[in-house]
Amino acid sequence: MKRNGFALFCAAVMSASLIGAMPVSATDPENPESMLYEDLNYDFQEDGSIIITNCLQNAVTCEIPESIDGRTVTAIADSAFSECYFLEEVVIPDSVTSIGRQAFSACSVLKKVTMPETVTSFGAGVFDACSALEEVTLPGGIEELPQAAFYECTALTKVTLPEGLTTIGSEAFYNCAALTELTLPESTDAIADYAFQGCEALTELKLPAATVNLGQYVFQDCGSLEAITVDEGNAMFCDKDGVLFTADGVTLVRYPENKAGESYTVPDGCTQIANGSFVDAVKLKSIDLNQATVFGRDVFFRCTGLESLVIPEGTEILSDSMLAYCSGLKSVTLPSSLTMISDYAFYTCAGLTELVIPEGTTSIGAYAFFNCMGMKKLYLPDSIEELGDGAMGYYAESEDTEPQKVSGFSVEYGSNQVIYDFVKQYDLSGTGHGEFPWLTVLLSAGGVLVLAGGIALIVILRKRAYTPRPVPGGRQGSASKRPDPNKKGKS
Repeated sequence: MKRNGFALFCAAVMSASLIGAMPVSATDPENPESMLYEDLNYDFQEDGSIIITNCLQNAVTCEIPESIDGRTVTAIADSAFSECYFLEEVVIPDSVTSIGRQAFSACSVLKKVTMPETVTSFGAGVFDACSALEEVTLPGGIEELPQAAFYECTALTKVTLPEGLTTIGSEAFYNCAALTELTLPESTDAIADYAFQGCEALTELKLPAATVNLGQYVFQDCGSLEAITVDEGNAMFCDKDGVLFTADGVTLVRYPENKAGESYTVPDGCTQIANGSFVDAVKLKSIDLNQATVFGRDVFFRCTGLESLVIPEGTEILSDSMLAYCSGLKSVTLPSSLTMISDYAFYTCAGLTELVIPEGTTSIGAYAFFNCMGMKKLYLPDSIEELGDGAMGYYAESEDTEPQKVSGFSVEYGSNQVIYDFVKQYDLSGTGHGEFPWLTVLLSAGGVLVLAGGIALIVILRKRAYTPRPVPGGRQGSASKRPDPNKKGKS
């Protein structure tokens, strides 16, 4: 029986209409292993759920569905929305529980992200370089804010962190220059290295009682930071007038860059200064180190306002880059206990004109006084045993230019072969000489005398060897007194 042609036509039209009105999933022709749903690519996970793997780059807004073809959307893959340069808003459904590494990285106009409470994990760099993102509320299920989570989100002004968050990863808020305030949940027990580096607008931060693990350089480049306060119940840290210390007061951990005042005295009982403690504290002109004798690296790095410093007796080592880029430093007094000046210790201290290194110092590290363009005299003791590459007497206008000699620079020393060789190697001016030159002369003269004495002794001995000696029991005296052998009997 023949089918009615008109009926078939109508059926085809109705079918096409229904298909056009419903969401359609299909294979992405550019990626046959991935399925396509509107502006999204997706794939199936082992448990049958769906993970969003990609988004069309020209998408402006995106509302991720809870399900596709009856399967639940539970995850957003690594880099799924990365470099979607036109994307302004994303709505994530309640079905999603995890968001992968750099999922929204470099979405440069993304302003709003709506996340459900069901999300419990983020990958590293999840909002990396979302430079238009202004405000974010993190879901309550997040326990760890990963590394570089909001890296260079330069417009970010407010982030609401959930109670239950325990860890803030390294560089989590790196260069979030507009972030003015942040409240850490009471549950926060660890803050990793560089977590708030470059948060230039942040004025104050309070560490809760639970925070007992603090990484290095956490507050570096926080130029507006006036105070770091600590909950009284914290067993690891405390604050003294807005300066962060270990709870026992022995170690100064961090001095806020924008703390008021041009001078500061380290309190009694503090004997150690941690790595990078005073980095960029440009307001300070003088620091009384009091009882502090142990210093981490980069302690006074770029303290450009610092004019003078007395290093206390008992200090044995000036650490790596300890006073690097202290361009305003004019006077430093070093202790007699000093034994070592480490690499880059006075790098680019352009204001120093002369410095006396105390007797007992045995080592000066590489580039310790490099770029000290105002240095005219450096007094070195004869106790020096090691001088690192480029330790003194040279500067460079940039990293790309060849080093040049500092005009008028001179090394003042007595008698030391290491210094003498260094001066010769780098073609510097120096007042001393190599090791024990007078002793060498004396030893040479002594050698000549010994040789001459040896020769004289040999001559004497040879002469004595040819001199007749009396023979015991034999005849003695002159021939005239000897008996005539031809006569018989006694004489």
